[in-house]
Amino acid sequence: MPREAVGAVVDRIGGEIHEEPLELDAPGPDEVLVRIVASGVCHSDLWARDNGNWGAPFPMLLGHEGAGIVEEVGDGVEAPLVGEPVVLSWAVPCGTCPPCRRGVPRRCMHVWTQPPRVRRARDAAPLAGTLSLGTLATHTVVHAAQAIPMPPELPLRSACLLGCGVSTGVGAAIQTGRVWSGARVAVIGLGGIGLAALQGARIAGAERLIAVDLVPAKLEWARRFGATDVVDASAVDAVAAVRERTGGDGVDLAFEATGIPAVVSQAVAMLGYAGTAVAIGVPPIPSEVALPWNGDDRAAYPKKASLLITDGGDPIPSEDFPEMARWALDGRLDLDGMVSREIGLGDLDEAFRAMLAGEVIRSVVRFE
Repeated sequence: MPREAVGAVVDRIGGEIHEEPLELDAPGPDEVLVRIVASGVCHSDLWARDNGNWGAPFPMLLGHEGAGIVEEVGDGVEAPLVGEPVVLSWAVPCGTCPPCRRGVPRRCMHVWTQPPRVRRARDAAPLAGTLSLGTLATHTVVHAAQAIPMPPELPLRSACLLGCGVSTGVGAAIQTGRVWSGARVAVIGLGGIGLAALQGARIAGAERLIAVDLVPAKLEWARRFGATDVVDASAVDAVAAVRERTGGDGVDLAFEATGIPAVVSQAVAMLGYAGTAVAIGVPPIPSEVALPWNGDDRAAYPKKASLLITDGGDPIPSEDFPEMARWALDGRLDLDGMVSREIGLGDLDEAFRAMLAGEVIRSVVRFE
C-alpha cells in the first residue's frame, strides 16, 4: 500500500502554494524514505516557484532544506540506517558530470533527479521536488547518497539549515573563497546565506569581518554572528565605506549574498590587490554584470581581482555536513540563532512575505 503524506505543491510557474495529500511508493534500490521533522523556508524555494524548478517539470513539491528520520530503505542501501537522523542535500556530487569525471567534485553540475515515488493523491500526478528533494512535506523519497547522517544530539529543527542556507554560506567562505586566518572580509547581504558566510569566515579565522546591508536589523544580526564592522548601505556608498574601514586598501575577500547583479560589481570594487569576490546569490533571469575594469581604485584589471561563482557552497556533503554538525555542537557554528520562527506547513505564504521583508533569518516548518 502507498504511504500517505501531506506536502506543499505548486502546479505551475508562479502558481499558488497548495497543501495537498500525497501518496508515496516504497523506495527503490539505492533510495530511502524519510519522515521530515523540519524544513527551512529558503529563497531558492521562492525562486523555483517563480522561475521554474531548474528544468524539472511541474507540479512541484516544494522544499529542499530538510531534516528527518529514515523510515525505510531500498535494496542495496547500507547507509543511512532505518531510524537514523539525516539532513538531506541537493548538492551531492553526482560522479558522472564532466567536473566530477575530471576529479573536481566540488564543481559538480548536480544532475540529480528525484526518484519517481511521490504523487499527488487526488490525480496521481507525479511530483518533482525542489532541487530533487521536496522537503516541505511530511515524507519524501530521495537517493540514499542525499541523506547525510547526523549526530543524534543535534536538534533537527536547526540542523535542517545545513541542507542549503548554512552549507551554502559557510561553504562559500571556507571551500570557494578559502578564507584564511587574518583575512579581511566583506559580506554583502545579511539574510540566512550571508550570515552563514559571515560565520564561515569567522570560523576560518578572518580578522576583519565587515557586514553590509540596507536593513538596520540585519546589521544587528551580523554583530551577533561575529561582524567586527557594519555598513548601512542605505545611508552611505557601501564600496567607499568598506575601503575606508580598511585604510583605503580594500578587503581580501568580498561575498555577494543577494542575487542582485549590481552587487557583484560592488563586491569586486571592494577588493584590495589580488583580492577575490565570490558571487553566492541566485540571480534573476536574464541578468548581466558590468565591472569597473580600469582607471581607478575600484577597477578589477590593475589589482588582479578574481571573481568566483559558488553553487551551493561547493560542498561534498558527506564530508562537510558532519564537520559543520561538530562545529554546531561545540559552539563555533550557531545554528539555533539562525531560526527566527517555527511555523506550520500552512504558513508558507507568510514565511515568504517575512523573508522578503527582511523580518526573519529563517522560518522553519516543524512537522512534529
